[in-house]
Amino acid sequence: MGINVKFTVAVIAVAVIGFTASSYFFSTQPIPSDWMFDKSKYIQEIDACLEAHSFDDISINSFGKSFVTNLKQQAEASQSEEEVKEILNRLYDITSCEP
Repeated sequence: MGINVKFTVAVIAVAVIGFTASSYFFSTQPIPSDWMFDKSKYIQEIDACLEAHSFDDISINSFGKSFVTNLKQQAEASQSEEEVKEILNRLYDITSCEP
């Protein structure tokens, strides 16, 4: 029974020390805001451009629609706001959509 008690105390001590250390570490460092950006406004702009390249379900320019759809998928998978802005710049440079 002595070994079980020592093991239990050791596990509890490791958990308490680990939790205390992690809470101290995360409280002293600011959380970067670039991983929490809102992609929805950028994706809405891409959707508006996609709608400009189609009339109901009929695409006016299949290459343009395919290109814009591909850029939308890239924007949804992007990890930073700068990356999404670069995608939008490509969209504006190549298509007739305006910022």
